[in-house]
Amino acid sequence: MATENQNLHIGELFQRIASLSSLADILELVRIAVVNLGANRTSYHFTPKLKSQTDHMVQLATYGFSREWLGLYEEPGFRQNDPIPDIVMQHGGPMLWHDALALRRLNENEERFASLLKAHDLDQGIGIPLYGPKGRHAYSAFTFDPVQLTYDEGTIATVAAIASAAHVRICNILDKQYEPQVHLSQRETQVIRLIAHGHSNKAIAADLDIGGSTADTYVRRVFAKLDASDRISASIRALELGILRL
Repeated sequence: MATENQNLHIGELFQRIASLSSLADILELVRIAVVNLGANRTSYHFTPKLKSQTDHMVQLATYGFSREWLGLYEEPGFRQNDPIPDIVMQHGGPMLWHDALALRRLNENEERFASLLKAHDLDQGIGIPLYGPKGRHAYSAFTFDPVQLTYDEGTIATVAAIASAAHVRICNILDKQYEPQVHLSQRETQVIRLIAHGHSNKAIAADLDIGGSTADTYVRRVFAKLDASDRISASIRALELGILRL
């Protein structure tokens, strides 16, 4: 387990992250490492596949935020008005919160969120997008004391590298723990790929050089295995399971 006075070299830190098998231990090690770099608040939004970073299903791990702010942010209606995470994810790299808020015109609810953010002295922070295997993406955010560290490129690059390494490790652990029990044959995988590309059963039969009734059977079998009732839900389920890639 990580301890508060731990101050590992970055290479040693990455090795330690890769060796841990407990999500709590990984998050604690990251917290200690970034606090040693000057962070005084951290958040990690582990996001279900194909969901927004502010969806009510997002799992939050936080440190340093006030109880009052966390109480607000746990409210789905409030959290979903936070425009910053999705803007940062679209940006594709670390981004200051106030830059994210200035990037596009905010609606009334988003303006209210931005005002409350400032009222809680949380307007000086940075968001970092985290990209994982099989579409498992996440968002992390940090504030610093002194606040000048928020603008230090070296500090932010190091924090981003640590958060990214931890996220990939968490994804790998979850993949092993919750490996899907859906197994498609090679032919069934071909069929779901064609379904996702908008092919009809007739077109699938032509592409795979099989009979129409055989194509119908494969489609029904794929739907059954994916617990789907239509082509859209089958495609989404296959994406969630990592059978298909975007």
